[in-house]
Amino acid sequence: MSKILKWLVFVLIFCVGGYMLAEWKMKKEVVSFLERKIPDHIDFSYDKLTISLLKGNIVFNDVAVVNLGKQTSSCEIKVDAEKLSIKGFDYWKILFQKSIYIKSLTLTKPHLNFKTCPENADNEAANKTNPIKLLKEIFVEEIIFDEGRVEIWDINEEVELIAVDKLNLSLKEVATDPDIITKYVPFTFSEYNIEIQNFNAPLGKFEKLEMQSMVINNSTIDITDIVLSTVYSKTELSREIVYQRDYINLSIPTIKVEDHNYLVSNDSLHVNFKELLLSQPKLEVYRDKSRLENFRNKPLYGKLLQKLPFKVAIDIVFIKKGAIVYEENIPNDAKAGALSFDNLDATISNLSNKIIVNDPVQIQLNADLMGTGKFHLNWQFDVYDPRSTFLISGGLSNFNTSSLNDFLVPNLRTQTTGTIDQLYFTISGDEYTATGDIKMRYEDFKFQVLNKERNGVKKVLSFIGNLFINDGSKTDEDGYRYGDIETERIKNKSFFNYLWINLEDGLLDVLTGNGKKD
Repeated sequence: MSKILKWLVFVLIFCVGGYMLAEWKMKKEVVSFLERKIPDHIDFSYDKLTISLLKGNIVFNDVAVVNLGKQTSSCEIKVDAEKLSIKGFDYWKILFQKSIYIKSLTLTKPHLNFKTCPENADNEAANKTNPIKLLKEIFVEEIIFDEGRVEIWDINEEVELIAVDKLNLSLKEVATDPDIITKYVPFTFSEYNIEIQNFNAPLGKFEKLEMQSMVINNSTIDITDIVLSTVYSKTELSREIVYQRDYINLSIPTIKVEDHNYLVSNDSLHVNFKELLLSQPKLEVYRDKSRLENFRNKPLYGKLLQKLPFKVAIDIVFIKKGAIVYEENIPNDAKAGALSFDNLDATISNLSNKIIVNDPVQIQLNADLMGTGKFHLNWQFDVYDPRSTFLISGGLSNFNTSSLNDFLVPNLRTQTTGTIDQLYFTISGDEYTATGDIKMRYEDFKFQVLNKERNGVKKVLSFIGNLFINDGSKTDEDGYRYGDIETERIKNKSFFNYLWINLEDGLLDVLTGNGKKD
């Protein structure tokens, strides 16, 4: 063997040996760094560590991280992953520029398990400024969660508060430094993409939220098949409750948000949407009136918006082709009476609970009432008005009143006939009282009072009642009769009950009053 070849073999062996020694040394340094820098309340373990100096890659297999709750709002966080991969680690920058640069950091099939703290837990550190001290800038071109799962449990691990079957996440240009690490959000990033599949969360004892998928990026949010529903059947709910409570089932096939952003100010989250579209939502509400009535005060919508735990501002909300069905059941063994709105289109503007917003919330709604009448509504209110004032106007046209009998017969023991050709109303009020006016053009309006079994007419009461009802013949030159509205709010009932009793008061004045415009 020639000397040159021997030298080449020697150099090759030396380089390979030196490289293997360097990798071994590097592995020792990584292990030592983790042992020195990971806080005592965090347990980090792995099955295998692989390092490639040439590529700048570090791979941990079968990773497990347990955070025992210091400096977080969760009392315990567990993260398991098949693999933690760091690619493109730049040694030059860390040695000579005193910064850490990584091309990508990937968690493969991570399983995130959170356990919440009890309400009285002494967790003051979670509310303090992040005490982590960072000596170097850190920059990662991309952080990836690949096919993750998320579980959030109560302190006793008996109730699963949130479950996500599949989570994919990508953050681009993630950076932090000694100053940023101390902020509420301890890092910055440019682009992001989050994909969630099969989201489930209980909302207290009676309701739950389910969602098939959600995709979020810098500009849009797309949600499919979201359902908010009561966990019990109608019959089961009636057995579970003492006081009246709505059984609900709200399903929305698609939701789309355009131009969204978030910021944290004074430890408060601010959510801003330019446009929110809900396509074909369907809301079913059922109330068993045989249960006791709850006389606790129900706040109006302005006060409910004020009480949200975050600030929200949505420029405009569109609801397309929606449907609402409301049923009531009373203890008479009769079929539950139902009211329905179909082909519902609505626009909500300036939906915000920020004090700096001066414009009132404005709602415009159009729908088919009971499949026949055309109903429209304009509603506005100021969220921070101390008296919760509001203004509502609307109307109804081409409505066959007999279509209401499915609701009137079981609930009010009355039935009607006749047609409302046109109805217009305006109501202004606050959380205490409301006044307004109404006008209506109608034909042959009559009602009948039914017996207790609802299978026959009480002819005497029906005859006396119809004596006081104008059949629509005594009108002004345009065919309208007029009425006034004056009511007091029943504070333990919803806003829609308030609207109903205002319309009821106005209709009664139109039908039984002199019908003249004041």
